[in-house]
Amino acid sequence: MADVIPAPADLRPELLEEHLWNTDPKLNGFMFRSRDVLLDVLRCEWPETRGLLCHAQALVVMDGSSVSGLLIGHTAREYGPNFEAAKTLQMGRLKPDDKDHMDRALDWMDRLFPQPGQGAYYVLELSTAPSARGTGLASDLLDAAERRARDRGGTQLSLDVAADNAAVDFYRHKGFDVEIETRVPYLEKQHGIGLHFHMVRHLETVT
Repeated sequence: MADVIPAPADLRPELLEEHLWNTDPKLNGFMFRSRDVLLDVLRCEWPETRGLLCHAQALVVMDGSSVSGLLIGHTAREYGPNFEAAKTLQMGRLKPDDKDHMDRALDWMDRLFPQPGQGAYYVLELSTAPSARGTGLASDLLDAAERRARDRGGTQLSLDVAADNAAVDFYRHKGFDVEIETRVPYLEKQHGIGLHFHMVRHLETVT
């Protein structure tokens, strides 16, 4: 079993950028336009205790000085305040043109991604290094997310994933079901961002 730990605030954003970009390259290419902008977002959010990509919401597995696994999650109650905190932090960091684009992109994301359901612990990001795939690391991260969800009163895990992502089969194997299918014609025609699944796994009550 991997040693999944709360993410340290001083972890260098450069160690996280590849993980985050590769979870959904088409979507992230639309959202951030470049990896440099993603790095700028990480540099302003990661050290904070509030934000969508802040360390306080993250779990990691380290391999020496490298990150071999990353999970970022929020309870449904936390998600809204963390979203607003992220926008405020980005306002002070991003160039005006990048900030304007991010605001527009986030409006489209609101159309593509359903709001996490009541009692949900929403897995915003889950990534493992190529060298760690097939080792059970992703399962270990999800197990740690479940423990964190239960600690925070959660009753389900939820996430969004592109329908053509190979991870869909993994999530089905881990007990997730597709609850909602979403497609936004503009995003599909203009940016190649197609059908997405909102997948949910209900947590059994522990007695």
